[in-house]
Amino acid sequence: MTDAELPLADLTGKARIRHVALHLFAIRGCAQTPLRLIAEKALVSLALISHHFGTKHALRDAVEKYIVSCFEKAIDDIPPTALRRSDADAMKQLVESLERVLNTRPEIRGYIRRAASETYMTVGGAALIDALIKMTENALVRMSLGGGDRDGAWQPMQLFLLVFGPTLLEPALQRRVPDLFEQGSAQVRLRSNVRLLQSGFAPPPRTATLATFPTERPLRVGAQA
Repeated sequence: MTDAELPLADLTGKARIRHVALHLFAIRGCAQTPLRLIAEKALVSLALISHHFGTKHALRDAVEKYIVSCFEKAIDDIPPTALRRSDADAMKQLVESLERVLNTRPEIRGYIRRAASETYMTVGGAALIDALIKMTENALVRMSLGGGDRDGAWQPMQLFLLVFGPTLLEPALQRRVPDLFEQGSAQVRLRSNVRLLQSGFAPPPRTATLATFPTERPLRVGAQA
């Protein structure tokens, strides 16, 4: 059971603050969400937010580390036996674990989509996108699913775009697929993505250059409270 499914009363004060901040930041954005509103919705005092996180930017960092940790936990929960069967099974398990988080956590989808927006990228949103791409890269290495690319840079990007693309473009895609993240559509997308990935990663265009977005706020993923 995830934080999103738990009543606030069942969470610690620190977890309640992070839980509410995630939802409000996804809807309103960090800049437009006052700490007083977070305190009110989380049923805590402003002093407790300051005690646990210090500043709103530090709270935003904690929210983004938590988001990455949700995907990492989903990957960690893949049964080791599934990874030993074949590369095809391992890829299916990896894609399924990532998509499960997206399909069941609309607040995480909303936050990622906002982080990737042009406006938010200028105030630190690139750190989360970079961290998610790095997370997919680490998963590919861990499962020995990489290889075949000159510099290895395009494979995690390709996996990221296939899995997270519907989240980044959700409002536009829902005009054509209203039930984009409901179970039926999600299963169709999962099968399609897995078939494509199992056929082999495509190499990047010869003229393409890949670089990370510059950021003054590197996202360090660590243990969560």
